[in-house]
Amino acid sequence: MVDILSTRLQEVYAKWESRTEVKRNSEPTTTRYSFGELRRTGQQLHRKKIQDRELARKIRDSSLFKIKESEPLAPLIKEKPSFLHPCCNTCTPCSRNSLVNTINRQYMPFGLNILVVNPGTTLFSKVFYCISHVYNRREYDYSKVTQMVLNDERLQEAITLDALETVNNEGGSEKKALEKAKARAKMILLEMESRISNLLLKMTAWVLYKLLPCFIQSAIVLPSQIQMLRKANETGLPLVFLPLHRSHLDYIMISFTLLMNDIRNPLIAAGDNLKIPFLGWILQGLGAFFIKRRMDPVLGRKDVLYRATLHTYIMESLRAGHNIEFFIEGGRTRTGKPCMPKGGILSVIIDAYMDGIVEDALLVPVAMNYERLVDGNFVREQLGQPKKMETFRSTMKAIWETLKGNYGIVKVDFCQPFSLKEMLNSFQAQQNKLAGNKMPATEKTLKYTMSSSSLYGTDVIVEEYRQLVDSIARHVVYDCSTSTPIMSTNVVAFLLLNKFRDGCTLDKLVEAFDSMRLEIEAHKRNIAFCGESIDIINHALDILGPGLVKQQKQEITEAIDGQPLKSDFVTAIRPVSILPNVIELSYYSNAMLTCYVMDSIIVTALYAELQSQINDPVAIAQNNITVSKDLLIQWSLKLCDILKYEFIFCKPCQELEYVVIEAIENLSYTDIITLQEECCLEDEAWSRRYAQKFDDSSDEEYINKNRTKNTQYKLSLLPEHAKRMEFLHTLLRPLVDTYTLSAFTLKKLVGRSLSERDLVQEVLAELKTSLDRGIVNYGESLCVDPIKNSLKLFEKWNVLECLPQENIKIFYLKDEYDKDSAVTKIYETIAAFKWTRNVN
Repeated sequence: MVDILSTRLQEVYAKWESRTEVKRNSEPTTTRYSFGELRRTGQQLHRKKIQDRELARKIRDSSLFKIKESEPLAPLIKEKPSFLHPCCNTCTPCSRNSLVNTINRQYMPFGLNILVVNPGTTLFSKVFYCISHVYNRREYDYSKVTQMVLNDERLQEAITLDALETVNNEGGSEKKALEKAKARAKMILLEMESRISNLLLKMTAWVLYKLLPCFIQSAIVLPSQIQMLRKANETGLPLVFLPLHRSHLDYIMISFTLLMNDIRNPLIAAGDNLKIPFLGWILQGLGAFFIKRRMDPVLGRKDVLYRATLHTYIMESLRAGHNIEFFIEGGRTRTGKPCMPKGGILSVIIDAYMDGIVEDALLVPVAMNYERLVDGNFVREQLGQPKKMETFRSTMKAIWETLKGNYGIVKVDFCQPFSLKEMLNSFQAQQNKLAGNKMPATEKTLKYTMSSSSLYGTDVIVEEYRQLVDSIARHVVYDCSTSTPIMSTNVVAFLLLNKFRDGCTLDKLVEAFDSMRLEIEAHKRNIAFCGESIDIINHALDILGPGLVKQQKQEITEAIDGQPLKSDFVTAIRPVSILPNVIELSYYSNAMLTCYVMDSIIVTALYAELQSQINDPVAIAQNNITVSKDLLIQWSLKLCDILKYEFIFCKPCQELEYVVIEAIENLSYTDIITLQEECCLEDEAWSRRYAQKFDDSSDEEYINKNRTKNTQYKLSLLPEHAKRMEFLHTLLRPLVDTYTLSAFTLKKLVGRSLSERDLVQEVLAELKTSLDRGIVNYGESLCVDPIKNSLKLFEKWNVLECLPQENIKIFYLKDEYDKDSAVTKIYETIAAFKWTRNVN
């Protein structure tokens, strides 16, 4: 015990030394001062030394008092690794140890700007350095697979099935129907397929070198990640790039980065809304293959021929050695948060492995972020207006407007590639364990069947296969989400909307920014900015612009005894929190939500459980407001279930309950809630907390161990803790308000049915009314995406039934919920989390 105490004292003493060190100017000065000035300067230095010594004494006293209660000190200087985003150690331990051994671990946490080209050694490369740099890029053989697709047996079967269906529905000759089906399959393929060209890639790269610096300050990538991708490219296995989708610039930046670093460019799945004259041809030459936004012309009926053609094209492209890129979310995020994954194309790639077409594939999650969104904003769509389709004229206009703007920094992060084979084996083993199946995972391997893929197959889909695809897709989105670079605009927007909604001074914003910067680093998130906080904030405010953030000078007069003595000017900053501007500002803020979502879940659940006590003057006076840990876990899991279409709270290989328990314990370390344990010695309590850090028990054992005792937490009533809790609670309030009003609007479905569009408009109207009356306090609650997600939730809860009719969805209540009392219970379940605390 003496040794431990001695070691701890030494660590604390080292911390005192760093905190109390006084920096002195080592450079001599030649400025001459008068005797009076020297005397005043000496007096100031003497007072400063006395203040420094007093501050150091207070720190030492405070540290000695808390030494046994504090956690072991972390190193004062943490070296950031050059490789930031390793793959999952639970699902893919072998992949985690591959491709990184030969990486040059140079300390470069913020990466290199790929828009900067260093001139070569020859005269030509010095004068025409961009042309020389692009010309010397490596070329690959991008073979076409048209004939192989048309000759594929599976496509021939689909053609036959389509012809038979045509004969059954429309009559006519089977031979003519077969010829018509073959012609349609060929037309689908020719309109869909990529025509990737080395020449066009290089020409476009040269144009991008000239155009990108016009509106982007820098495009950052990490050299270590590029070296990793080069190693992956040399394995001969197809690389499957899986980026989150924020902008149309995503695929351009990824392809540009790969081309400039001699890595094979992928074939990119793109929506057919981009197949516009001239630009569509260019995109196909850069690797795009077009997919219909709506694969089935009639909702509820699958277009088997189209799906089979797409399925076969992807299969044959993988067989030919092409890399593939597609956006796992489907479309661009409209809210700034990651969307739920769509596993259609991923299921085809899994089929390719299971069918033996490829030996394996390396999946590469990609995370990108922008200081300012290049595509403008999605405010119109979030307010319920239909999306405007892209045209040649609108695209040219958008490009011209973009070139005149300032969009700051773009950062691209490539996560560590992992083996599809290893991931599949891992998830199959987990499925077998959950099912209690004693058969070895190697003996229970899924085999390829035509009905397995959600793209090719009919309505019969193996549920086990669906869960497998969904688990991998969710894992990828979770990895991308936690790897997404945090931009300066994200932090500033997050602080202004959730902490300083009524405005603040620049000094307060800098102070909060510094604090949040440390919290983000503690969460081990990727920070894409560096430098002095005040410079970073001013840069972010310039990028966001006056439409989202207002700045103005205000005069402050100091007075003593009513007599004005001194006037000073400060910069006042406030967010534009009115519609529609606040919706765009929330887009940038939402990128930060994943850092704090679990803390916010716990605090919101705490409010819901303690709402009868937390504002009760008697309970407050007694200072003994407690909550059961089991109840807090139950409320937290209930809220996670409500918001499960908004966030992926944990990796599929983790237990959500374990993540909730861990979040509760982390919150208790901040003293917002304190653990009420059985009476024990102070040394023993400290030892338990310290030993918990080294607990290597499994998630299931950990959960069961924590269930065995009825643990109680006591709520802190200190003002600083109340402010922190209210800040965390505020983060989810806009979403809770949206879901609450969506549940309230279900009353309008009693005894009737509505189309999806009409039902969404009803919820929007209810939100607008509540916003005008002050029932809803956040303009960002008025958002279409969360409303649609709430309808998915009600479907999952078997409250709503969706009936496809032609190209629209008709919603109606199920029989047991088609009455006011049943709908009111659904509303009350969600409204319990809407309750807030009276901080005053």
